[in-house]
Amino acid sequence: MPAGGRLYHRRMVLLARALALLAALAVGGCGGDQNLKLRGGQTDAKLAQDRTECITFVQAHPETSAQLAEAACLIAKGYRAPVEMTLGPSRIGQVFTDARGDANSMVRDFQTCRVEAANAPMPEVTDTVKSGIVGGFFGQIYPRGFFTKAQTSDQWIAKSFGECLKRRGYTVSDVITFDTP
Repeated sequence: MPAGGRLYHRRMVLLARALALLAALAVGGCGGDQNLKLRGGQTDAKLAQDRTECITFVQAHPETSAQLAEAACLIAKGYRAPVEMTLGPSRIGQVFTDARGDANSMVRDFQTCRVEAANAPMPEVTDTVKSGIVGGFFGQIYPRGFFTKAQTSDQWIAKSFGECLKRRGYTVSDVITFDTP
């Protein structure tokens, strides 16, 4: 092989290693997920080991997102992991829940509730025309309400996701809606 060919090959090997390292950091989260909470006796080393073990579980569930499958696996192992509600590439919100059954049944419940929440009809918000100086003025300044605001579609979907999990017997806490940038 000519000298130029060996140099090219060496560079390609280095590039492949760099890309593999970058992929490992992306999957590992570069220091971990801030929302993932360690519980009594769990360490960062144990978390790394459990995440590695969860890779096969995630790969065995192509019907759902990798995040949802990993969350089910980690929750089944005793971690407090966020369960994200997504619609395609859009992140809607997340909830936290305790383990209920094995990881396979949890991923099935999470996926079912995700579909149910995405299809849940939003409540109708009736807009009434305000008359008078005060009603018309406040209606222009606060078109969605003065004291309470109508929920956005993302807030409604995240809430519906949490309610579906509660109906299935999960203890749900911290229903969070992601803000759009």
